[in-house]
Amino acid sequence: MVLHTALKIQEEGQRAASAEISSIKFFAANVLQRVIDRAVQVHGALGVTDDTLLSYYYREERGARIYDGPDEVHKASLARKILKKY
Repeated sequence: MVLHTALKIQEEGQRAASAEISSIKFFAANVLQRVIDRAVQVHGALGVTDDTLLSYYYREERGARIYDGPDEVHKASLARKILKKY
């Protein structure tokens, strides 16, 4: 998904790939959150202590989902871009 978008940006410009960029902003962050959550589950209580990097990753990932705006804002923006065509 990211490579496809990067190629589109390179060939057609950032404005042409704005819908793809919006979808990556929430999709990739959601995938990262699921992966980290599974890793914490596998490690059990150790996963939420500072003995592993998982607790750090979990805190940082959660914050990263709102640094550039909440997922709902990106989803609404993407929906407007798609529906504008119709």
